[in-house]
Amino acid sequence: MQVKVLLFNTLEELIDDDLKTFQWYCTMDILAECKPFPRSRLEKACRIVTVTKLTESYGEELAVRLTVEILKKMTINDLAETLRSKYAESRPAAPSTSSSAQSPSAAAAAAAPAATISAQQGAILVAPMISSSTTGPLNVTIHNYK
Repeated sequence: MQVKVLLFNTLEELIDDDLKTFQWYCTMDILAECKPFPRSRLEKACRIVTVTKLTESYGEELAVRLTVEILKKMTINDLAETLRSKYAESRPAAPSTSSSAQSPSAAAAAAAPAATISAQQGAILVAPMISSSTTGPLNVTIHNYK
């Protein structure tokens, strides 16, 4: 699903007063990477204009992250989680490379590449699920930085 449609569908779930609250939060410093909008920029803006300004200003990924964070601040956590999970599902999987000419240990390393997953404070982290048997060690390290 296109990100703009996903964001629009999310904002469609908000009643008009909640949309105004959402737009008000857009004028605040929510994410360090997202410069707040001037108050007049979203004044009287409909959902379509709001989504367009979010994606044009921040790009698709940051627009989704910002929307999720604002929905959390508005305590609309179920909608925030739905947006986050639908966006994660819509992202293409990382391409894998393998060759039948590899040695068994090289093939095992290619089948189970090292990965780093990180999240900001308060974020939910969904780790990949391993659906087939693997050979060799599987290391999981969780750091809690405070």
